[in-house]
Amino acid sequence: MDSTGVWDIFALLILSAAAVRHRHRAFGCASYHRQIRRFAGQRWIRNRAIAWADRQPGGEMELRQLRYFVRVAETLHFGRAAAKEFVSQSVISTQIQSLETELGFRLFERSSHHVSLTPAGAVFLKEVEQTLAALGSAVSGARDVARGTLRRLRVGTFAEGAGPLTHLIFSAFRDAAVDVELQYVELSMVNQLDAVRNGDVDVALLRLPVTDASLHVEPLYAEPRVAVVPADDELASAASLSVEDLIDRPFAVAAEGAPVDWRSYWSFDDERGGLSRVGGEVRSVPESLAAVAYGHAVDTYPATAAAMFPHPGVRFIPLTDAELSSLAIVSVASADGDDAASRFREVASGIVDQYLHLIPGAVRLGPAG
Repeated sequence: MDSTGVWDIFALLILSAAAVRHRHRAFGCASYHRQIRRFAGQRWIRNRAIAWADRQPGGEMELRQLRYFVRVAETLHFGRAAAKEFVSQSVISTQIQSLETELGFRLFERSSHHVSLTPAGAVFLKEVEQTLAALGSAVSGARDVARGTLRRLRVGTFAEGAGPLTHLIFSAFRDAAVDVELQYVELSMVNQLDAVRNGDVDVALLRLPVTDASLHVEPLYAEPRVAVVPADDELASAASLSVEDLIDRPFAVAAEGAPVDWRSYWSFDDERGGLSRVGGEVRSVPESLAAVAYGHAVDTYPATAAAMFPHPGVRFIPLTDAELSSLAIVSVASADGDDAASRFREVASGIVDQYLHLIPGAVRLGPAG
């Protein structure tokens, strides 16, 4: 990583200072947060950050000043803050005063027996803590790149994954996380949850339902489903179908080892009130298509799968009344602190927000409970 990335991070802090200093002006409140989102990641922002710092009285703020500020805010005591930083109290006091002069507002209210954050200081603290954490992550990531010790993130997908958004998600994450080696792992119907539980993948793009309490599930969106019927079947010419049209047909069902509730979902067991007739046990989409085309079974898919898995022996017919198919990011619940996995979830969520219109009839979903 060159100095550009560091300046992009530092620029967010510069804008934070401007927001606190001028909170009732151009960078105030909600407008300020819009500016942060707008400017973040744009390379030219470092020039604005440098120019802003150059205009301030006393010169540029230093990272040690920010570190001292956070320490005093934590302890609310200049002496204890100095001890934790292994410097004298006068050093801490001088640097905080210098920082306040540069910012143009007071960070602390001081008396002989009491230290407290000012309202402006409280706002500034939140932004400083986030920025210092981001800077630390940037330095750590750059060191990993320099040493050739990239963090590896293994992402599993089954079948169509996120449909037309899969490529966008993977590409955006690759560009946003240069310190992470992205590894793609193809999953099957029967191993998809075991792969997450056992650590074979760090995160996975999977279709719900997923009811394992040991897993963290973050729903992204839901989309319509289609019926998959043989090309020579009487249903193949229909413009649309209902659950009732399929409910008595033999289904291509997920083989033993697949989650029971997941297997039941695709073959309408709840709607039927019992298990479907079995037209074939399958482990993958190609096996399902073969069971439909040559075994006269039927199945249901997310609508995006129809475009990704064309087959001359089947027809994909819209279902008018079937429950929508939901896609989620799934990981082990205890891995929520994994920075790479968290960044992947953030990127995927952003792509869904921006490009969900590419999936007809899809609706955005929020995080699970």
